[in-house]
Amino acid sequence: MTRVVITRAKEDVDRLADRLVAAGHSAVKLPLLSIEATADVLAVNGFPIETTALIFTSVNAVRYGLQAATEFALPSKAPIIAVGSRTRDALGDEGLVAACPSREDSEGVLNWLTANSTAVTHVIVIKGRGGRELIASTLLDQGITVTTFDCYRRLWPDISCEQLTSALRSDKPSAIHVASGETLRRLSELCVLHQPDSLSRHHLIVPSGRVEEQARELGWQSRIVASGAGDDALLYAISDLP
Repeated sequence: MTRVVITRAKEDVDRLADRLVAAGHSAVKLPLLSIEATADVLAVNGFPIETTALIFTSVNAVRYGLQAATEFALPSKAPIIAVGSRTRDALGDEGLVAACPSREDSEGVLNWLTANSTAVTHVIVIKGRGGRELIASTLLDQGITVTTFDCYRRLWPDISCEQLTSALRSDKPSAIHVASGETLRRLSELCVLHQPDSLSRHHLIVPSGRVEEQARELGWQSRIVASGAGDDALLYAISDLP
């Protein structure tokens, strides 16, 4: 049994904790962020639908951005790409079929587009404010027009020293799961303030090599790269931990 500290948004920690417990692990909830819809509008003009692709970067992108995307493009045959199996499943629940690269991160989506969508000239990235900048910047460098739709934003609630200490205090090292670089930065700031030994004591589970490099620069000693940010990737990554 592995003790796993979950740092996802408040909307997701209960569901993930239930999966971890069902798999025989111990789950500790430390939600470092919450999610709310933005008032941003999807503004797309003059782009042919037949060469447009839509990328949903998360379940929250489906939750908060699907209606606007439906009004613009989804009645057409525009290809839909999901970052992660949970995002794909959320789209499936809405009756939409999406491609889901086996690598559940920005790099996986970019590789999939390169291999499968040579006719695409315009991409709509449906995401959270400040997230997934790598997708947009890389596509622009490739000469593809990009429209970003920031349909939700992350909020960072106050975390007390007591909350952090309670979550990270254990007799043996825990696995701490972070699903994004933004969450990693927030966690690291809190640990430096209140629990500096956490950076050398616990195992950090990250979703990609890019976030792993960020964690190394921030001083985390034990870093495990999962195959993405999804639940299954986390469960696999911790399967060999004591």
